[in-house]
Amino acid sequence: MSDFKNSNWVPSEEDNLGAISESYYSIKKELEILQDKVNCPDNFIYDFLGAIQKEWDPESCKIKAKIKNKNLKYTFIKYFQK
Repeated sequence: MSDFKNSNWVPSEEDNLGAISESYYSIKKELEILQDKVNCPDNFIYDFLGAIQKEWDPESCKIKAKIKNKNLKYTFIKYFQK
């Protein structure tokens, strides 16, 4: 199982200038649209992002299931490549 807390992964400059920046601005725009639609305060958006962030916590069930499924897929592929 991968240990995300001790991960040394760092995005490349290309990643930062490309996909990461694009995602950042896209998410920010979507949150602005949401805020306009429901007329909510900034603290709601802040809490909303916190709820989403928890789904990527290394200790969350979602991440543990993702890792387990990835490992099972890898094991399945290795088994049938013999």
